[in-house]
Amino acid sequence: MNRTSVVREEIQHLKTLGLLGEIFQISMKMKKEGISFLPLHLGDPGQFDFPPLSSFKEGIARALEKPASFAYGNPQGFPPLIEKIAEMENVDPRYVFTGNGVSDMMDKLLNATAIQGTNILFPAPVFPPYLDLNTKNGVESRLYLCDPHTWQPILSSLESRIDDNTSMILVNSPNNPTGAVYDRENITAIIELTENINLSRKKRNIPPLCLIFDEIYKELYFENKPAEVKSLLDDRFLSWIIFNGASKSFCSTGLRIGYAILGGVERDSLREVLYNECILPLCMNSIFQEGYLAALCDPARDEYFENNRKKLQSRRDLLLHGFSRISGIEVVKPMGAFYMIVKMETEFKNDLELGKALLTEEKLCASQLSAFFDSETHPPGVFLRLVILPPEDILEQALDRFTRFMERRAL
Repeated sequence: MNRTSVVREEIQHLKTLGLLGEIFQISMKMKKEGISFLPLHLGDPGQFDFPPLSSFKEGIARALEKPASFAYGNPQGFPPLIEKIAEMENVDPRYVFTGNGVSDMMDKLLNATAIQGTNILFPAPVFPPYLDLNTKNGVESRLYLCDPHTWQPILSSLESRIDDNTSMILVNSPNNPTGAVYDRENITAIIELTENINLSRKKRNIPPLCLIFDEIYKELYFENKPAEVKSLLDDRFLSWIIFNGASKSFCSTGLRIGYAILGGVERDSLREVLYNECILPLCMNSIFQEGYLAALCDPARDEYFENNRKKLQSRRDLLLHGFSRISGIEVVKPMGAFYMIVKMETEFKNDLELGKALLTEEKLCASQLSAFFDSETHPPGVFLRLVILPPEDILEQALDRFTRFMERRAL
């Protein structure tokens, strides 16, 4: 073995660096120097006018008064919170785990299931850390196509990427970065395809496929409510994991609270290995878990979700109307989450150079969409991801700056 460094070379080139890479670093340098810009790059509601429920903060305050909050907790999670989530999701509490955000839960899960020679399927585009976790674990990532006119998954593309070494398939709806809410028919078709493959695998003594549903944006939809996935999974011959948490729906990204629920034919094996992963950090933050429990039990919870949806939908519609009047910009109407994808016909041939120009010339910060694809699945054209979170006055300023930019830089 020839080695020149203690550092793993592949970890130096992670996909998340495209999301939090050069454009983000330039913006941070500008911020440090006191140069203002419009922040349309990170899905962080806490930076805008989306406060958490007051009950969330009150629950944290009560927890601070309890001596037990400062001791090690249960590795699986704060027991009353586990019980509440199990009640909401209609599952056995033994199969509910909490962690430091969904990112932490998917890290633990993929660590626990990483087997050399296997591959995991992700939608294109996909949240970059999923790809990076596979890189870290030496597991192959395969991206299945989504229709760039709707960003709905293309079933034939997904099916073509499955082989006997495929272990898991990720479904993310409402979707980051596209804002797509997958049709119930599409999700049902993915579940049925997975089950049919598993029935064939069973005859050949091959482990069953596992479906992962990332539902962190589940409460953030506009016209159409997302499909209730769990009801579609009952009695199916497959394994499944559902991710959710407090970060997006309760606008508390910095508190890092997520959960996973496990089900299907291998739920006991999944539980064992995930519990072992949760033991490694000993426990997660007990105080913030109590705050989340208080918010979940708050009778005002559903009204809070509804108000946030209305506010986001109004801001989405403002941007859609504004972009419709700017020549050279195309947008697919997002149906949920915090995001909007814009395709821009400019002199720039890649999204990094486009994003840097927008930031330096118009003080407008957006994210590269290429960070969410691999080289084979990126659709033709140059795209950026924007967030729809800022107040209307900031979005109006952004539209003015996009207009000026396109007047100079459009093809």
